[in-house]
This record gives sequence, structure tokens and C-alpha cells, in this order.
Amino acid sequence: MTGFGRGERHGEGISVTVEVRTVNHRFLDLHTRCPGRFLSWEPRLRGLVRDTLRRGKVDLHVNVREWGKLGAGLRVNRDLLRSFLDEAKRIREEHGVGGEVTLRDLLAVPDLFQAAPMGDDPAELLWPVAEGAARDALGMLSRFREEEGDRMKLVLQGSVERLAALAEEIRSLTAENKEQAVARFRERITALSGEAGVDPARLHQEAAILLDRLDITEECDRLASHLSAADALFRSPGEAVGKRFDFLIQEIFRELNTAGNKSAHAGVSALVVTAKAELEKVREQIQNVE
Repeated sequence: MTGFGRGERHGEGISVTVEVRTVNHRFLDLHTRCPGRFLSWEPRLRGLVRDTLRRGKVDLHVNVREWGKLGAGLRVNRDLLRSFLDEAKRIREEHGVGGEVTLRDLLAVPDLFQAAPMGDDPAELLWPVAEGAARDALGMLSRFREEEGDRMKLVLQGSVERLAALAEEIRSLTAENKEQAVARFRERITALSGEAGVDPARLHQEAAILLDRLDITEECDRLASHLSAADALFRSPGEAVGKRFDFLIQEIFRELNTAGNKSAHAGVSALVVTAKAELEKVREQIQNVE
């Protein structure tokens, strides 16, 4: 299913925006993009997506806007500070130099103040902000997909109903299909035998074999069963039914194809062609269903 979701959360010195887009795909094809220093978020983001989606080509993009130096602080080299102050005191005492050491003096001392990590990975500290933004984006995406799913459900239900009606029409012609097959068989045999005639017992035996080979009753029964199973999927709220529906579509096509190949009735053949055209529409739409 196609869809879009966006979430944004703010933390201390940071803003995280997550955007997620999906397009149709038979399986779950997931791609994530995070800024370099936050790549450790990607496995968790993938987990959140897999908890929400089952199918679709998914692109998830994370944008981080920072102000200030995240995860960094100012560290004082205390050993150097003590040494500096001790030496300043010794110089004043031994040489009678006046004046006190000021902050300006300390700031001029090389390496006395150093930027250093505060002890924790900033990506780890800021993960709750990113997680909140990702959940907001996936929530928006889910609502978008649910609305599209409701519209698609109506379309698919209409197609399944039309297929069921066509299947019933095919079933109604099974007897006529047998009669036409036998009649053609008799005509062909009579034309070939000419004046020699045909053994009625042998003709009856061959006709029985032909009828068994051309009988589409079993195909009609399985077709009805598959369509009933497809209709039941519409009453499975909250379940991922896309792959099951996809499987049923394949089975329905197989039964239609077999019935069309076995049929000797022009009406059955025409109905099979119409049903296949309707089924192709369903096949295209079902790729959107999770």
C-alpha cells in the first residue's frame, strides 16, 4: 500500500524529524537513512517498522537538527591547574611579584580546558526523541493506509462478487457442456466410420471416457471454495491477509484455466475469459494489500 507519515520530536539541543514513505511491493523491502553519528538508531527503527508493516517498499528518512555540541562538555585538566597555581604562588613568594591569577590568565594556559565526552553516547541518550518521532510517523502512515484500505476493500469485494457470479454461470452450463461434447463426438465418429457403422457399446464406452475427461464439476466446486475463502478474508479485521489473498488468486486462476481448457462449450469459454480479466484486476490490486 502506498502511504506517507511524518513525525517530529524535540529534545534538549536537538530536533528529530522522521519521514516514512511506502509503495506497493510483494514483500517488506525496507530502507533507512540516518545521519552518520546516529547510525546506531537504524536497527531499532527497522524493528519499529517491522512491528507495524508486513508488506511494501518502505523508505524511512531521519533528519537531525542540532544546536550546541551534543554529548560534549568542558573538562578541566586539574593536574595542570594545580601545577600552574602552585608555580604562580611560588613565583610571587620567591620573587615578590604581585597580582592574583585571574580567569583570563587561566584561559590562556594551553590544554587547561578541553572538550570531552560527557560519558554517554549521544545517540543513546537521544534515542527516546528519535523513537517518539518514528512512532508518530508510523502512526500517521498507518492511518493513511487504513483509509486507503477501506476504499480498496470495497473495490475488491465487488470483484470477488462478480467472480462468484461468473463461477455460478459456468456451473450452470456444465450439463450442457457434457451434452455438446458427446454430440460432437458422435458426429465425428459417424463421419469417420461412414457406411461401416459403429459398435454402439464401443461408442458408449468412448463417450464415457470423453465425458470424464471434459467434466468441469470438480473445477467449479474448487472455484466456489476458493471464492468463499476470499470473501471470508474481508471479515478478518486486524489480520495481515495480503499473502493469503495472493495465494487464493493463484488457485482461482488455476481452476479457471483448467475449466477453460477442458470445456467444449463456447459459453463456458467466454465466461472463463471474462473471469480471467476480472481476476487480473484483483491480482494487481492485491499487491497493495498487507
